[in-house]
This record gives sequence, structure tokens and C-alpha cells, in this order.
Amino acid sequence: MNSDASQMARDLSLRLTPGTRQPELTDLIARCPCPPEAKAGMYLLNGDWERAHTASQGLDSPAAAYWHALVHRHEPNYANSKYWLRRVGSSPIHAKLLHALEATGKRSLAAPNGTWDAIRFTELYADQAHDGWTRHLERVEMAELLDLSLAL
Repeated sequence: MNSDASQMARDLSLRLTPGTRQPELTDLIARCPCPPEAKAGMYLLNGDWERAHTASQGLDSPAAAYWHALVHRHEPNYANSKYWLRRVGSSPIHAKLLHALEATGKRSLAAPNGTWDAIRFTELYADQAHDGWTRHLERVEMAELLDLSLAL
């Protein structure tokens, strides 16, 4: 992706409010000259999990599988989310999530072995979805995954 396209994609991503559907952004996302994984993420951040699902499902990359997992977490279909997280395995964003987790004081819950456990986090999210720390970590997760996806 050239620098102009990258800047356009980053500017668009700043207009997104997680979970708030802004229909006027749908066409901008579709026309974004960014990697398809980033489009899938932007659709999800724009509260359009159906388009995010369609966009991520047809791709074969760890970032696409991660977005697919997050779509199913939002559906909610936690078992399917965990299936896709197993396909992802380790991700470069996990170290940043572990750092963000430490700031919440919940490390022993979500990372009992000292490493980020996406499956465990999804289970905790299912149980505590309205708890502030899970929502905060999900926002960090999606921002980091979008940055990774934009760099593809």
C-alpha cells in the first residue's frame, strides 16, 4: 500500500467509533485502497458485523482469522470465536494486549501462565462482557489488529 493510500486508510480508521454504525462510512470503507483484512476490521469497528464477517471469511491469513474470531465474539457465538482464535495461534498483538492487561490488574485471570491467552479472554468476555476491563481490552485488541492489518 502506498503512503497516500495508507494515510487515507488511517484517516478513515480514526472516524470509526467501535460498535457505532455510521452508514455514511460503509462506502468509504468499501473504496478504501487498503488490505482486505483492514476493511474487515473497519467494518467491524463500524458496527457492521455482517459485512465484517463476509470480508474476513474469504481470506486466508492470520489477521483475517483474528477478525473472523472477533466477529463471532460480537455475534455472540463464543465457541466459533474460539475456533477461529485457535486457527490464529500466536499473534504479534498479543504482547501489547498482555501489557494492557497488566494495567487492569486482571493478569491472573486472563494470562495465568504469563502470556496472552485469547481463548481464555474470550471466555472471560462471555462471562463479563459488560465489565469495563474486558471492553477496554477489546478496544486495544481491535486497534492493534487494525494497525497490523493496515501494514499487510
